[in-house]
Amino acid sequence: MKKDSKLRLNIQITLLSITMVLLISVQPGLADLPPSAYKEMQESAPEYIDIEVLKVKTEKVTDAIMVDIEAKVTGVKRSESNLKAGDTIVIRYFHDTRGLIGPAPIPILDEGKSYPAFLVKEDGNDFYQPSAMGRSFSVVN
Repeated sequence: MKKDSKLRLNIQITLLSITMVLLISVQPGLADLPPSAYKEMQESAPEYIDIEVLKVKTEKVTDAIMVDIEAKVTGVKRSESNLKAGDTIVIRYFHDTRGLIGPAPIPILDEGKSYPAFLVKEDGNDFYQPSAMGRSFSVVN
């Protein structure tokens, strides 16, 4: 009996050790992008405006939620598309629900709230898209 107990304990210790090694080795991969990466994306965004969210429409799709935001421009810091305070725009993007390793997902904004917005408008589109991934609606210092 003592031999079986000792063997069982050795197996448990080995399994615990393997689990700990795996957890430690995976930990760095769970990290978000560094703030400097988001800051660079924000600085290169063609549109840096302040918005008030008027309406949020969401639709579940595979591994994501498609988000359509109707927003009023309340301030303009820079705008390559010549936005002005008072303009109403549509912002369209996917909110990733897979929980993958990597950049922060773009948040789903709340109706009635105001946000800074770092956006881009592709030629031919009638909507804007976030240009700083998960930090498109908050300022990174």
